[in-house]
Amino acid sequence: MNKHIFIIIVVLAISFFCKAQNLEQFTTTMQCIGTTGNSYLSISQKKSMSETEAKTNKTAIDFALIMAKDWSGEQLQWYNMSGKDNKTPKALNGTATRINAISFDKDQFDQCKTNQDMQRMTGHITNNSFSHYATISDNLKQGVKYHCFIVQLNDGKRALIWVEEGEKNEIQLVVKIQAS
Repeated sequence: MNKHIFIIIVVLAISFFCKAQNLEQFTTTMQCIGTTGNSYLSISQKKSMSETEAKTNKTAIDFALIMAKDWSGEQLQWYNMSGKDNKTPKALNGTATRINAISFDKDQFDQCKTNQDMQRMTGHITNNSFSHYATISDNLKQGVKYHCFIVQLNDGKRALIWVEEGEKNEIQLVVKIQAS
């Protein structure tokens, strides 16, 4: 009898400790820098911020949403706060979270629910794959072109961002972060 109780306890303990840890998730809305809306994303604080808010939370800001212009037209882009190419306000430079667009469709993004899923689905992406910026749309008339992004946070955790068009020059984000 004691042997059966011991086996049951061991099985329960193994199933408890092997339970997949779910990703943390939040949603937010953003607008480009130069608007009155939230142009800055803090993944650690799980929200988007206005420039005023970002100034008081400088070390928590991961990305700015920038409307970049060049010979090909307007491009909607993420930029980290490293200040590498003078696209972000100098007063807010500091963090160097890195980003890369990935070719997940919505179903793949939705299927990524646990830390183990994240590792299995993105483990092949090395640290060298990340950059200080990523393009959401290279032609705004055609809307959002690149929907899914992978992020390498300063603490080594990874996150996924899904981008959809919102109303009035807004974008809607769903962000999934590796749990601690």
